[in-house]
Amino acid sequence: MTTPAHSTRTTNLEGAARAAIAGGVPLALLVALGMPGYAAFAMFAGFTAIFGATEPYRQRMVTTGIAAALQGACMAAGLAVSLSGAPLWLQGAGLVVVLVVAVCTLSALQTIPAQPIFPVFAFCVSALVPVRPADLPLVATIIVASLAWAWLVAMSGGLIRLVLHPRAPHVFRPIAQRKHRSLAVLRTPAVWETVGLNVVGALVAGAVAETVPGLGHPYWAVIAVVSTLPAIRQRHTVVRAVQRFVGTIGGTVVAVGILLLEPSAWWIVVIAVIGQFFAEIFVARHYAVTLLFLTPLALAVSWLSLPEAPELLALDRIAQTTLGAVVSVGLLVVGRAIERRRGRALGATSAIRTV
Repeated sequence: MTTPAHSTRTTNLEGAARAAIAGGVPLALLVALGMPGYAAFAMFAGFTAIFGATEPYRQRMVTTGIAAALQGACMAAGLAVSLSGAPLWLQGAGLVVVLVVAVCTLSALQTIPAQPIFPVFAFCVSALVPVRPADLPLVATIIVASLAWAWLVAMSGGLIRLVLHPRAPHVFRPIAQRKHRSLAVLRTPAVWETVGLNVVGALVAGAVAETVPGLGHPYWAVIAVVSTLPAIRQRHTVVRAVQRFVGTIGGTVVAVGILLLEPSAWWIVVIAVIGQFFAEIFVARHYAVTLLFLTPLALAVSWLSLPEAPELLALDRIAQTTLGAVVSVGLLVVGRAIERRRGRALGATSAIRTV
């Protein structure tokens, strides 16, 4: 008997549903309990379910667990910076540490996503959320519970497959081969070249963003850089920077239109779930379209924790993303010049397989 062809559409729906549930349920619970100001922590924890999505479940258990620990550690570091008054030098030092740890961890895991965007996002926003020492037990509980929930949701596919796969094998995403991981990759120049690109790009973008009068949210320039710079094994292309710019502008327009309507916290939950779901649907197809959904999600949930005028959010988002894209392309030009002189691509390695 011939097995029906696998459906790409259904495959995306499988992972997208888990990603939306992982972040949406804790967010809804916080709103129901009257604590929307902690929404950002639930969102960052929910991103844990994205990691290792195509791996065999025994390996995914480890990948998702390490990703949860990484997200939790970055939020804890951000909270420590926030409690210290968030001095600029400490934010910069913390950002460097987060980048080094995140790039090395994700490179060793060979996971997708490979860029350190989610750990950096978690650290930067957590460093800005106003938290009092008395709030720490509650915040810690929210973070740990949300991370545990995201891990359980990520692993739930194993049980679902056990029950339903024999009846409808064509609707499930094929599981990739087990990855052969080794910490030896951390001793290769490729990893440290990738770390260097991210650290230099993030610090330059953040420093320039801080000096531009009238603009806030300099961390958005940092996130724009780390999300467009190449991960290990990848080539740096202008196309991704352009897609980031175009998708962010479109997503910002959508987000501002929504926020101008002054939606309730429950509508923000709906927006977050829809945004996460469709971001996962399109992430493997087109990065710009992905950002049409991911940007409203990020802005809307951040707005719950740090409310401000939507018009100012739009101006800052577009300006800082443009700055980040310019820095990223500038590093591309410099990197290509180095590559021509050295005769090999930056970040290239034969130690691990290309994704």
